[in-house]
Amino acid sequence: MKQIAERRSSRGYTIILAIVVILAAALSAGWYYVAGELDKVVTQALARAEKGGATVTCANRQTFGYPFRIGIHCDAVAVETLSKDVRMTAGTLRTAAQIYQPNKVVAELDGPAFLEAGDLPPLDLRWSLGQASATFWTQGADHLSFAFDNPEVALAQPAAGRAPLAAAVRFEAHARRREGDLDIALTDRGVKMLSPELASLPAFDASADLSVSGAADWLNGRVAGRTPAEVLAGRTVTLRALKLESGTAIAEVSGPISVGADGEISGDLKLAVADAQRIAALVAGVAPELAGVAGSVASAITFIGRPEDGRTVIALTIRDGEVAAGVIPLGSIPPLR
Repeated sequence: MKQIAERRSSRGYTIILAIVVILAAALSAGWYYVAGELDKVVTQALARAEKGGATVTCANRQTFGYPFRIGIHCDAVAVETLSKDVRMTAGTLRTAAQIYQPNKVVAELDGPAFLEAGDLPPLDLRWSLGQASATFWTQGADHLSFAFDNPEVALAQPAAGRAPLAAAVRFEAHARRREGDLDIALTDRGVKMLSPELASLPAFDASADLSVSGAADWLNGRVAGRTPAEVLAGRTVTLRALKLESGTAIAEVSGPISVGADGEISGDLKLAVADAQRIAALVAGVAPELAGVAGSVASAITFIGRPEDGRTVIALTIRDGEVAAGVIPLGSIPPLR
């Protein structure tokens, strides 16, 4: 009886071992099959991008992550439009998805990155940690997120080194489909202007929470190569909160705006401000083209604003770029280009 029990036990272990081996072989075969399919998908995507007017380079591309993850590794990445208007290069790219959740991809990108775009001066972009994630569903990308710790923007001057422009503690950007619309949330914390002419400005936080009507397909790259005026023409942008904060100075704008075919902005907004003059100085320093409007709004708030939750609030109307508080004109906003 003892020998029979030992044979049965041995047979049981043999069966378990065989099952483990079969499962491991199946997992390995499945992983390498998926890796091959992923490589094909990436190759096809790069080919589609080139047909669409952009060349994307992934140096020394490799598939990695066996056995429970799968992803793409590039020693360096580069993106260039065929018209040569935009060119960007960056360091190592690592993407990965869990084998049991392949529709969610996370990525890390090493800096520095160098960006050339049209008539803009070349930029040198750096960060300590750059991460991204994307979720895909039946209609393509469903959600995208980007986060950069300690980002810094500088002018790239090969002959004279870098000329820093601005730095921050952390920058985040999130976008998601919501039916046919696109929700966007941005935060930039601890922003400090570094160029000599703006270095005196205090550090500030900036954030935006908004929705763009009918723009869900933007997540699939439908806006590539188009200007802001072109992609926003005829759309409504609902500002849930557009906020600028520096110490006790706070400005928050909310309400709907629309963009005409000519790039002119119209809308009905609510502006809530604390320490209006300091906010006006911040806006003028960051966006000189809005200095006149910011100064006029700061002055108007003193006379016609109403107190609400510790801030002063006024209603603003914008018609084809002309800003007014009631019947009082405050200035003009340049059209989008």
